[in-house]
Amino acid sequence: MIQIYKADNTNYEYNGDATLNPISCNLNMKLNDIWEMKMKHPIDDKLSLITENVVISAPTPQGKKQLFRIYDFEKSEDDITCTAYPIFLDSRNDCFLFDVRPTNKTGKDALTLMLSSNPKYSAISNIGKASTSYFIRKNFMEALYGDDENSFINRWGGEFAFNNYQIIVNERLGEDNGLRVEFGFNLNGISEKVDMSNVITRIVPKAYNG
Repeated sequence: MIQIYKADNTNYEYNGDATLNPISCNLNMKLNDIWEMKMKHPIDDKLSLITENVVISAPTPQGKKQLFRIYDFEKSEDDITCTAYPIFLDSRNDCFLFDVRPTNKTGKDALTLMLSSNPKYSAISNIGKASTSYFIRKNFMEALYGDDENSFINRWGGEFAFNNYQIIVNERLGEDNGLRVEFGFNLNGISEKVDMSNVITRIVPKAYNG
């Protein structure tokens, strides 16, 4: 069941303001990157509720009720398509690290210190390795997986997943259960997409004289 909460309704423990019946609702869960949800909904009496900054809850592999905030939408004559991201990404605006320096800390202790400015957020981690890093004037998500050498992922390693206002950063997400995927056994088909638009097939050199 997919529900929607108006922007001024933050009682996420309770049912939302309405139940949605989308045409499609797909979640792209990238490893160590931002998850993105795309939802297409028909034009109906729920249309006025679907706008930016509202929150939708939807079942995902992470849990039956995961919260996503809508950031943008596009309407056509027949439907509305919106893009939503995990509500944990609100930490980019309200969890700022002015000068945080976890020193010789395990992964869990470092994350707890990084989130200490806003108790709304929490973290769990099984990373026992001790390391040190300095986070100066960064929001939490920048500090977590930014490109610079001081980011948590670069210092402690790990893989992260979102669970509403909690982030999970473990040495490895999931486990090897010996799953077998094989044509004729439990795989009926596969699709492939090839894009050659950016492939360079030749180089033409040009000398100083033209």
